[in-house]
Amino acid sequence: MTKARENSDYTGLQAEIVAGDTAARAGRKNLILNGSMQISQRGDYTSASTISNGNYYLDRIMSYAGNVTGTIQDMGGSIKHVSTLSATGYLGAEQRIEDYARLSGKTITISADVRSNSTDTRIQIYDSAYRYGDNAHSGGGGWEKLTQTFTVSTSLTRLWIQLWISGSSTLNTAIASGDYVEFKNLQVEEGSVATDFEHRSYGEELA
Repeated sequence: MTKARENSDYTGLQAEIVAGDTAARAGRKNLILNGSMQISQRGDYTSASTISNGNYYLDRIMSYAGNVTGTIQDMGGSIKHVSTLSATGYLGAEQRIEDYARLSGKTITISADVRSNSTDTRIQIYDSAYRYGDNAHSGGGGWEKLTQTFTVSTSLTRLWIQLWISGSSTLNTAIASGDYVEFKNLQVEEGSVATDFEHRSYGEELA
């Protein structure tokens, strides 16, 4: 290795260390834990598994098949929920923000890369009541970045981030067997703009 190359590598490593240290000191912007779907300590779920409504599968990700039946599958960096029953209900997942009180009255933006065959796939929150996002997936089956901005209630009693197939003004909608929602890179941040997804190391997410 030449001295110039060695110096270049050292400089690059220094820059990475400084960037990591700065991020750690400033605090992470993404309020979601395991938003990259890396951590799954309960099982690998690489084969489709039947959803037990309200259970955790991947760490911090609670899955729902409300009034329908469905499966969850870890696709390697994304999770996929598929309905196995035609009925009126909802299907998908949520994460419950633990330190929700500090977000009272603040503007937050939720974003995720989403693939679905349902035009009722959307982002929602539940703070003091259900709040329905109006930015739904096209239903064309391709990856689309969904974003939704909310002002959090000042009387919130919880803050649950939800990404699922559901109605536009009520929780339930018509779901057909085979309808699915798959998502990755789930992020929640303060402000009204969805910025690039914040990648964190496996070790940091596990901690």
